[in-house]
Amino acid sequence: MSIGAAAEIKQKLDLVELIGETVQLRRAGTSWKGLCPFHGEKTPSFVVTPVRETWKCFGCGKGGDLFNFVMERDGIDFPAALRILAGRAGVELSERTSREDAERKRLREVLEAAIAFYHLVLTTHKAGGPALEYLHRRGFTDATIETFQIGYAPAAWDAMTTALRTRRGFPDADLEAAGLVLRRQRGSGVYDRFRDRVIFPIRDVSGHPTGLGGRVLGTYDPATQGGKYINTPATLLFDKSRTLYLIDRAKAGIRRTGRAVLVEGNTDALMAHQAGFDNVVGTLGTALTAGHVELVTRYA
Repeated sequence: MSIGAAAEIKQKLDLVELIGETVQLRRAGTSWKGLCPFHGEKTPSFVVTPVRETWKCFGCGKGGDLFNFVMERDGIDFPAALRILAGRAGVELSERTSREDAERKRLREVLEAAIAFYHLVLTTHKAGGPALEYLHRRGFTDATIETFQIGYAPAAWDAMTTALRTRRGFPDADLEAAGLVLRRQRGSGVYDRFRDRVIFPIRDVSGHPTGLGGRVLGTYDPATQGGKYINTPATLLFDKSRTLYLIDRAKAGIRRTGRAVLVEGNTDALMAHQAGFDNVVGTLGTALTAGHVELVTRYA
């Protein structure tokens, strides 16, 4: 699967250097801080985190990657920012790559909205109570649940679909392209792919969402529940054979220690990180592939 022009641009451009042309930045540990260019402030609340390839203002709440920064700075849309940064990075764009990168950005927005919905259900809604109790029994802390945005998909057929369609205006086609829904076999419309499952957001090395993993609660019945774990199907963003759970969190630990520890399940990887072992990744229940090896050796 091609990484796309946007990912190639990120590899070639330095985020701190780019933002530093607009914001006077000063190093603060592994991050950089400065005065936000998008609202007036006297105390720096604008933070650039190179290892995550992100920026965030804790004053006005704006944030994102280098594309979001240029979009906010220049008041332009994503395709325009893509063209500007491609020229700076020396990356040649075709009409197809521009269209695919715009679609990737839209699907990431859909996934972020779904992740936020599932996390809200788990942590604030009574429907998420049993799932929250299950996670606590497994030993996961509230801090871990918050940090890794663990969620819960209600047992209802269309809870997520309804929420994203009515509150965010996402069409069914985008939900389907992101791997979140299935088409009804009879009649029209779609229904939620993940139901009555603990939800684990899956992200790429830059921290962008690519898919979800879902684990059943309670007694597992393969005749009615499918797999104990299910993942997002193959999409423009998600390729299980080239994806490792928590690689965005583990890449710094892998680089620091010179080694990566691979485990099978999401909960195994998550518990390792909670215990302080930050070079652990999960293979999403699949056999080790050449794509997995290539991914971790970038940082080892």
